[in-house]
Amino acid sequence: MASKMAPELFDQIRNAFSGDTLNSISSAVGISPSKTTSALDSLIPAVLAGVAGRAATTDGANDVVDVIRKNNLSNIDLSNLSRPDAITNLTNTGRSLMDFALGGRVNSVTDWTASHVGINRSAVTSLATLCIPAVLGLIGRRLGGGLNASSLSSLLGGPGRFLQYAPAGLAGALGAGGAATAARRFADDAEKRVASAPVYVAEKTSSLWKWLLPLLGIAALIGLLGYLLSRRSESPTVVTTQPPTRTEAQPPAPAPIVPTGGVDLGSFADTKLPNGVSLHIPANGIENKLLAFIGDQTKLVDKMTWFSFDRLEFETDSAKLKPSSREQLANIAAILKAYPKVSLKIGGYTDNTGDAEHNRKLSQDRANSTLNELVSLGIAKSRLEAEGYGEQFPVADNATPEGRQRNRRIDIRVTQK
Repeated sequence: MASKMAPELFDQIRNAFSGDTLNSISSAVGISPSKTTSALDSLIPAVLAGVAGRAATTDGANDVVDVIRKNNLSNIDLSNLSRPDAITNLTNTGRSLMDFALGGRVNSVTDWTASHVGINRSAVTSLATLCIPAVLGLIGRRLGGGLNASSLSSLLGGPGRFLQYAPAGLAGALGAGGAATAARRFADDAEKRVASAPVYVAEKTSSLWKWLLPLLGIAALIGLLGYLLSRRSESPTVVTTQPPTRTEAQPPAPAPIVPTGGVDLGSFADTKLPNGVSLHIPANGIENKLLAFIGDQTKLVDKMTWFSFDRLEFETDSAKLKPSSREQLANIAAILKAYPKVSLKIGGYTDNTGDAEHNRKLSQDRANSTLNELVSLGIAKSRLEAEGYGEQFPVADNATPEGRQRNRRIDIRVTQK
């Protein structure tokens, strides 16, 4: 049954990214509809293969089901992307799901797609953050009230069912050696997850099944690899040996507002701005990332590229900035003075501890405090806007102290340059 449903699912998802939806996405990302389509033709099978690989075990399938339910992804309506902030909301969700869907292949997939389509890496990353929650949402809607680990596994089958739709060469980015190796790598990931929970298998199966199930898995894997290899012989996979050009285009993983020892800012160095002002800033800090975005004319203003402050601190449960925050805000103000055409939006976020409305107000107040501090440093208020999102759009797991700390943050987005 999965062999029939997988192509139908792929076609359904691929067709969802067309018409007005495609135009809205193209406009938001800043590339043509044709290039958007080409990039999606790589990203959609990569995401489906990644999710199918994760769902190859019961625990992994349950993880996918939980992500769909907890983020209300089944309620995503791609026909409404022209609505204000709809794309922003979708991409904020997608940013936290990149590793979940693509695992350690995020960089290889985005690099390969950027090189293949001829667009910058930032546009590919933006598309991926849109694509991932949308794909998961369409899977959830396809299964409806019957969404569970068993129905998900039956719907998806194995990753190889979707790798066959990928452009020639993408399988190499996924598995470093073509479709067969990519399938083997996904299978290895699944086997490692099974191996990490031997007690569960022993408790749930008889001694006969303990021996039979691995044999059945090996037989299925041999069949899958044979099928993929036969397709490969019909249409040889061409993998370019020229590495794609790397840029600083990809939005960085958001950093926490409160600095921790785990934040690697790199070494500090003097950087001279166009107006002659010199800043002493860290290599991996928000200042350098913002300057790289502003200075690169290939990086277009969009609604998805956010940068997180890494040395901004507030009093506990308060919008009052600590004195230690002034240095970084002064650096941002200096950058805005050196680039007078640049405008920013400031976003405030909290974790999910406590009352949701209190968190939303606190995030708005903190965003306002950040804005007002920049105004006090000589930046015209007309160049700034602030919005508090509360506990929406987490970038980490709120179940851990580290995750909650990452979710308490202030981001900025360039709205004009």
